[in-house]
Amino acid sequence: MSTRELGHTELLFQLASLSHSRAAQQARGCVNPIRLTGSSTTIHAATGEVVRSYSSNDEPDGHTYVRCGNRRAAVCPSCSREYKGDAWQLLSCGLAGGKTVPETVAEHPATFATFTAPSFGAVHRHTRPTNGRTAPCRARRDRPRCPHSRPLSCVRRHDADDPQVGQPLCFECYDYTAHAAWQWWAPQLWRYFTMALRRRLARAVGLSMKAFTKAVKVSYTKVTEFQARGVVHFHVVIRLDGPDGPATPPQLGLSVTDLEDAVRHAAAQAHKDVPIIGGQTLRLRWGKQLDLRTITPGAGRDNSDGPAHPHQVAAYLAKYLTKSTEDFGLPVAGKLYSAGHAAKRGATPHAVRLIKAAQQLVPVDEDYARLRDRYATLGYRGHPITKSRAYSVTFGALRSARRHWRQKRAQLPADADVRDVLDLDQEAADDTTTLIVVGDWHYAGRGYLDTAAAANATRSANLARIRRADGVAS
Repeated sequence: MSTRELGHTELLFQLASLSHSRAAQQARGCVNPIRLTGSSTTIHAATGEVVRSYSSNDEPDGHTYVRCGNRRAAVCPSCSREYKGDAWQLLSCGLAGGKTVPETVAEHPATFATFTAPSFGAVHRHTRPTNGRTAPCRARRDRPRCPHSRPLSCVRRHDADDPQVGQPLCFECYDYTAHAAWQWWAPQLWRYFTMALRRRLARAVGLSMKAFTKAVKVSYTKVTEFQARGVVHFHVVIRLDGPDGPATPPQLGLSVTDLEDAVRHAAAQAHKDVPIIGGQTLRLRWGKQLDLRTITPGAGRDNSDGPAHPHQVAAYLAKYLTKSTEDFGLPVAGKLYSAGHAAKRGATPHAVRLIKAAQQLVPVDEDYARLRDRYATLGYRGHPITKSRAYSVTFGALRSARRHWRQKRAQLPADADVRDVLDLDQEAADDTTTLIVVGDWHYAGRGYLDTAAAANATRSANLARIRRADGVAS
């Protein structure tokens, strides 16, 4: 390699280093940041004075890097960790107070419920070890066989991460149509449950629904988890508040026992009739397994049964939010177009059959039209976490607080005590100035630029800055 080529290579790496260093600083550990181009201007509302301005043109490579914010650990460990922390705060504040939620909320009747799907057929299972040993999967003395001559027993002791766990003992016997339909309609079944719960509580105190809602508000947060068989179940915190939310205790003397009795009754009553293949109608219900644990600050933090501590519940729920359908061989990003496409992407045989059943439901009724957009989530169309409006602080408020803290921290010397941010907050509270932020941003791509692209982008951005400085249009 000639001296000239060596010099060019060294310059290339220097330019790329400028881009990568600044990008890493902005993305703060995100492995797949979003690249933006544009600008923002902060204006004093009363005078029209420009307080500050920022443009991606001033960055080494002409881009502003923003964290991807993906909750899935398989996509971005850093953003997933941040999401999990925010989720814990949201969940915990609704149980023990904090972040504008009063601590007295811990005294409100609350229960931790787990709603499951019904059985669609026998599957291989992992049983928690007792006496230090995992129990057999499905031990049967008579060793029966299904109509397809496949065994309905299994004496293997499956580990929790055994890929066979969740797979049907007989694929032909398994009711994939019912599974796919239940998965699609699960959010609606949850809605029917919440309606039945309020009616049951109102009936318990002898009031009309209108009178009941003036005295008691039912607040909740719901976290979705995929079971090994590929069907969702819901972990839910249900809390009784006064009419103004967590700041007021529930009226009418309702106890946690009353709440849990109403949950059991409403879960048993909730159902939905849906169309399936062949002009038939299928009645969907919750599974028979409904677990309820009273939430109380007096409970131990390590209890596996009985009353649960608020922080234990929050930690338990938050850990599920960083997972999705990757355990079924499905892509964590992108879209699936068919069962065949899923098979090519490495989906398990069980997942492929489930997606095929979902495909067959699409033409049955117009209500299934958007099911084709949910093959990558095995037909589930709900969010990983939902909450009622009054349950707790919001993700948006938590993210806004973090942005505010970073902005204030940047105003302090590098060696300053981070607690000095509180002093800046007090100064801001005393300042009644109204500022308006006007932004104009455009999507430019995802991920960090490779060495050559980063060098070229940095060189182009430098040339553009020189032209602007010389008064030449870029």
